[in-house]
Amino acid sequence: MNGGEETRVLDQPSGTAWHSWGLVRNGIYFLNLSDTPNGRIEFFDFATRQTTPIFALEKPAPSYGGLAVSPDGRSLVSRHSTIVDECKPEVTA
Repeated sequence: MNGGEETRVLDQPSGTAWHSWGLVRNGIYFLNLSDTPNGRIEFFDFATRQTTPIFALEKPAPSYGGLAVSPDGRSLVSRHSTIVDECKPEVTA
């Protein structure tokens, strides 16, 4: 990054999911609670500015939780799930 003014790139997560996101080099994985009934993990790509669904949650998201992505961007873990390997879209660190 060459610096500059900060700008909003994503209007989500909001509400109780504000802490459920993970930053990687070319995007953000986040929990979207607007997708019913339980929510969905999605990926926002900085280059295309497009959001891609990754997977729907099988169980309701807890009111507090969190989300983390491995440094290589290939695995994701959240408080209410087990490790998900080979997240799609695959990102490069």
